[in-house]
Amino acid sequence: MSPFVRVLPPNRRALRSVSNSLLRTVLRPSYTPPHRHLSISSSLAASRQNADFNSGFTGTYDPSIDAGRGPMFSKANFGVPQFYPRDLKKRVDDYVVGQERAKKTICATIFNHYQNLRRRHQHEHEERNRRDKLMRQKFARDREVHQKRREMHPVEGQRVPGCNPVRFATDQLQDEFPGHNESVRHISENQDFEEDVIDHLYQPEDPSAPQPVKIDKSNILLIGPTGVGKTYILETLSKKINVPFSICDCNSFTQAGYIGQDVETCIERLLIESNYDIRATEHGIVVLDEFDKIARRETTTGRDVGGEGVQQALLKLVEGTKVTINVKDNRSSRSTPPITTNYNPSGSSPSTPQSAPPGGKVDQYTIDTTNILFVFCGAFVGLDKFIMKRVAKPTMGFGGELRGRSSMSGTKQILPPQTYAHLPHHNPQSASSFTPLDLATPTDLQSFGFIPELIGRLHNICALSPLSTNDLLRILTEPRNSLVAQYTALFETYPSRLYFTEKALHAIAERAAAAETGARGLKMEMERVLAEAMFDAPMPYVLVTEASVKGTEKVAYWGKDGRFELDRRMEEEEINPKETESTATFERYREAGQSGG
Repeated sequence: MSPFVRVLPPNRRALRSVSNSLLRTVLRPSYTPPHRHLSISSSLAASRQNADFNSGFTGTYDPSIDAGRGPMFSKANFGVPQFYPRDLKKRVDDYVVGQERAKKTICATIFNHYQNLRRRHQHEHEERNRRDKLMRQKFARDREVHQKRREMHPVEGQRVPGCNPVRFATDQLQDEFPGHNESVRHISENQDFEEDVIDHLYQPEDPSAPQPVKIDKSNILLIGPTGVGKTYILETLSKKINVPFSICDCNSFTQAGYIGQDVETCIERLLIESNYDIRATEHGIVVLDEFDKIARRETTTGRDVGGEGVQQALLKLVEGTKVTINVKDNRSSRSTPPITTNYNPSGSSPSTPQSAPPGGKVDQYTIDTTNILFVFCGAFVGLDKFIMKRVAKPTMGFGGELRGRSSMSGTKQILPPQTYAHLPHHNPQSASSFTPLDLATPTDLQSFGFIPELIGRLHNICALSPLSTNDLLRILTEPRNSLVAQYTALFETYPSRLYFTEKALHAIAERAAAAETGARGLKMEMERVLAEAMFDAPMPYVLVTEASVKGTEKVAYWGKDGRFELDRRMEEEEINPKETESTATFERYREAGQSGG
């Protein structure tokens, strides 16, 4: 007889098979899925070796190993610059006429200087983060070791290592050997004895730490006659980049210990300009004007305290040193310096940050001059003679060339055009503006009276061209703060309306060019011509003609009915009369009606 077999319905058989499969899964040892490998190169290699794409990734991932992230991740981390040298030049072009070569050189040098500061700040930030990460890792390891040391010793009542039994109120653990815990702990803690500093004189280089390239700063030497815009270009740039800017005169500098000002005075003035902000001061610009006045001079006493002594004192200041500035005790009683700065420096200072508000009690500041840009300016009268002696051919003997007598500023020397072909920013349009001062070398400056140690720290030597009559005419009308616009705005406050004829402007430019004082000669001529007009104000209309500039006539005045006569006189002195029909405006009609025309 067949054995009894219990037949289950289909749904019960399905549930039983599922339960058996689940039971086998539970009884199976713990399954560890394979690690997914996140490296692209290894995954590609695995995909080439294994044709089964459903098998998953194999291998491990180590975040401390650089697997090559591509060219996009190797770029600089401090971002795109906010401006470029051409942007700085556009700002300067609105205020300064001419001097294209000088503006390009100065803008590029200042841009590179502050790009270096931004780059250095980023590297120091990354290095600080790396050190903090290492310190956190070291602290985690020390904390783990410290926890192990503080574990209870077996003889002090711990029954089983790693076991924490439940204790009751009546359960008191007595030490089998009292005082043994302190002795063991004291021995373990004494293992980390204090190490001598002499044992760590040599620090081995960490190959894993990045070693960025250090870029040194480049100081500038500007050579050019007076009134050509040496300091004005720098003042305009300092407003564009919003950094502290200070101008100091080298005439008052003397060697330390003698009557006069020390060279550290320029850093003190920069500190005042930055409103006693030490971090902003350490990224400022110092302009040392009249630099040619501290050249070596022959003295009867044999000690040149205002020449070579000052040059020796400038060596460390220009190279980079820490200067201590003592502020007088009565500084808090005077008013706060009016000049403030919103400068947000992109570079960091190696010195210790110091908080010193203007009204505080701090009377001593330590300034690091490593990141301060020094600009030296001077006319260098007579330097062209040393240059001509070096580059020009002899004027005597066979094959000699005849040369005319040079002026004091060196603007009348004539050299072949190919002599300046090797200079930067040279092109056929600007070839006529080059002078022998553009060929100045450190050898010529040493012959002029400067020590080679100081000249070697001036990496950019740039010469500015003398202003021609056409340049002076453009200075009168084109810049944003032109002299014509300044005096026109001044006369509007009287109220009066000031006008210049075209021939009058040409006459002012010619007289200023003859004075050989640069753009400052224009101011002198304007004050001379308008002296009586400013005293006789107010008058509705004031006209400056060519005859009034030359002194043969007085400046013309008219009342409200003199508009037509004013226009007629201005049309008479036009150099290039315009044949186009004049556009009549409502204001012109109103003025004509008031004058009875």
